[in-house]
Formats: sequence, structure tokens, C-alpha cells
Amino acid sequence: WKQTVLPTSLMATGAVCLAPSFLRNGSRSLSNEVRGLRCNHQRLEFDDYVQYVPVAGSLLLGSIGVNARHTFGERVCILATSYATLAVLTNVPKMCVDEKRPEFAGHNSFPSGHTATAFMGAELVRIEYGGWYGAAAYAVAGGIGFMRLYNGRHWFHDVVAGAGVGILSARMGEWSVGLWQRLLRKNRKSTKNYSFTPIVSPMNDGYYGFVAGIQL
Repeated sequence: WKQTVLPTSLMATGAVCLAPSFLRNGSRSLSNEVRGLRCNHQRLEFDDYVQYVPVAGSLLLGSIGVNARHTFGERVCILATSYATLAVLTNVPKMCVDEKRPEFAGHNSFPSGHTATAFMGAELVRIEYGGWYGAAAYAVAGGIGFMRLYNGRHWFHDVVAGAGVGILSARMGEWSVGLWQRLLRKNRKSTKNYSFTPIVSPMNDGYYGFVAGIQL
């Protein structure tokens, strides 16, 4: 339960800011200040792609010689579980909470899915490789959160809650490793096929990602 304290605190902080209060006003003021740094410049949309860098690192760093805590097959399973958890924890609030985006017409601002994805990847990197790899991944994730504010896509409390969702999703994925290990051992003599399918949908603000699967 101690591993849930940080992510749930972040999620709760973001949720509290949904109600009218000085916290909500502070979140909006900070968001407006960060957007003000953009002045009349165009938005920088690279966060649509860079959000997946920590996720890819959690899966692939072990393949280039970095010591990983789990095998590649286990990492695929952990990532799949983490993504499934993240999908629920981000999409359900987006459908239920009527939070308008700062500069866009959509009412699905809470929580930030980009930030959640980046922080999930960062936490997975920390779990798998620790040390400087985890710190670098968290730096990238923090940059993604900043860019969501800079581009006017989210409020500060959306980003805070998204970070909590991402961290919790990664930890829940790691908690599932015992089940996956038993399944992998049970089927260790069978052929295992891995698949990675990219997803690109430029409609409705754009959606980019991939589906990873393992056939046991």
C-alpha cells in the first residue's frame, strides 16, 4: 500500500482542483502563466511523439545491454497490463468529468493522457533499470507535462492527476509480474510470438501509439 501513496495523492490533488476553490484558481493561474510564455509563437507539438520515449525505453533498453529487472517477455506483459490500467484510469474520468480544455473546445481535459503515458513509462524505466535511467525518463515525463501546459492542452491539475495515473498504472503492471511469470513458466516450451502494431489517427487532435502483444 505504501507504493500507492504518491500516485493516489497526485490524483486526489488534481481531483480536488476540479471544484471551485482557491486551489482551482491557483491551478488555472499557473497554467495561464505557462501558456503566456508562448506569446505569439506557434504550439510545439513534439509532445505527441516524445510521450512514448520513456515507454519505449522501458521495453528496449534491456535489449541493448542495460541490466533489466525482468526478461523481455515479462516486460512486454508488464507494459500491456500498465497500458490497460492507464486506459481505464484516464478514459473513465475523461468521459465523466466535464472539464473544458484551456484553448480547445473539448470537455475531456481531466486527466492528461499524454502526461499519464509519459510518467507510466518513466516509472517503468525506474523499476526496470533504476538510477540515472529512471531520472532521465522522469525528466522527459516532466517535460511532457510542461508542454501540455505550454500548448494550452491542459490545466495544471490535469497534468498532476495524469502523473499520478501514470505512476500508479506502472506499479500495478509491475505487481502483476508474478502472475505473468507463472504463465510464462507454464508455457515455456511453447512458441512465443511478439507483435508491435503502431496506431496513427490524425483526427480529433491526433492519437499516436502502439499495441504490444505476446502469444503464449
